[in-house]
Amino acid sequence: MLYYQPSCSFNEMDPVSAKCLREYVVEKGMKIRICCHFDKNLLGEEDTAIYFCQACREFMEKQGFHTKSLWEILDEDQKFVFPDYSGMHFVIQDCWRDREHPEIHRAVRSLLDKMHIAYTELPRSREHSDYCGTLHFETVQYKDDIPSFDHLSHNGKEMCRKLMEEKAAQLNGMPVITCCARCYKGFIEGGAHPVHLMTLITGNYIGREKELEERTIEIMQKPDTRYAMRPKQ
Repeated sequence: MLYYQPSCSFNEMDPVSAKCLREYVVEKGMKIRICCHFDKNLLGEEDTAIYFCQACREFMEKQGFHTKSLWEILDEDQKFVFPDYSGMHFVIQDCWRDREHPEIHRAVRSLLDKMHIAYTELPRSREHSDYCGTLHFETVQYKDDIPSFDHLSHNGKEMCRKLMEEKAAQLNGMPVITCCARCYKGFIEGGAHPVHLMTLITGNYIGREKELEERTIEIMQKPDTRYAMRPKQ
């Protein structure tokens, strides 16, 4: 059985597209789980958890669940009708947490081709990716000013903003496609213009660019209470 693991962060950032994804997976006969930290239903050997959030994947694999990305499911679906972006050009950002998942890199680029999206790859891409928002960035400019490339938000808001601006500067002003909520929020922090790939796939990007960015900025300005609510391990 296939069990769909929604992304809490993406649902908050883009509830319109998240609803489209839920409708899609139900149509495909998948069962929908709740937040990976709260769902107590264990999956069996014959079950597979379908995800597109890196944190969900890591948590579920630690529990011993079989996983497969929704990117692959969508790429394999010959009946899915993709929106046509007629050669719109973006930079593509591969998440640092996906660096050991070439199946995601392949599926993502195949999906972009199917939507007629032109893209430029950053020098550090695929298995060489160096970025996952404020979770990880292998900075050059500020490497001597921080103790670690990990958990950059621990260095204070001002330094964190500078680090995100350094990464955003690599885009040369172009919009950037992300497959990760943390990457998306990091680019927003750096003043860039990101779009989540799922927003593009569900056809909910054009005309909503400013709305999506403003919504994410508002979310980032509020304390995230989800972590305090999660069960202790």
